[in-house]
Amino acid sequence: MGPRREGREFALMLLYREEVTGLTDPAIPGLEDVSPKALEFAELLVEGVRSNAGPIDAAITSASEHWDISRMGAVDRTIIRIGAYELLHQPSTPVGAIINEAVDAARKYSSDECGRFVNGVLDRIARDVRGDASDSKSPGGKGALRRPE
Repeated sequence: MGPRREGREFALMLLYREEVTGLTDPAIPGLEDVSPKALEFAELLVEGVRSNAGPIDAAITSASEHWDISRMGAVDRTIIRIGAYELLHQPSTPVGAIINEAVDAARKYSSDECGRFVNGVLDRIARDVRGDASDSKSPGGKGALRRPE
C-alpha cells in the first residue's frame, strides 16, 4: 500500500474515532506500523478536515441534495469529509485519485452501496469546485483543473 493510501486510511481511523468517542490524540493501536510518510499525510488530512469543518460540511450538504449530513453513517461521512477536504484544499491532487481512493475506502470499510454514494457526492463537489470532473480523468490522471470563477 502506498503512503498516500495508508495515510488516508489512518486519517479515516483517527477522524472516525474522534467523531464517535471525542478522543483527538493520535495514539491508537497500529500507529507504530504506519510509515513516516503516511503518518505525515494523515496528520495533514486530519488537521485539514478539523480546521475546515464548516466549509467541508457545507460543500457536502450542497452536493448531497436529499441527504442531511447528520443522517449519513459516521464512516461514510468521515470518508466524504476527507475527500471533500482534498478536493477543496489540495488542488495538485487529481480529482480521479481523490474520488477513487474514497470509493475504495467506502467499499472496504462500509459497503458497495456506500461506494456509489461517496462517488456521487464527491463527483458533484469536484464539478462545483474544480469544473467538469471529467476533465481530471484524462490519460495519466492529469487533467486541466479549473477553479470556480
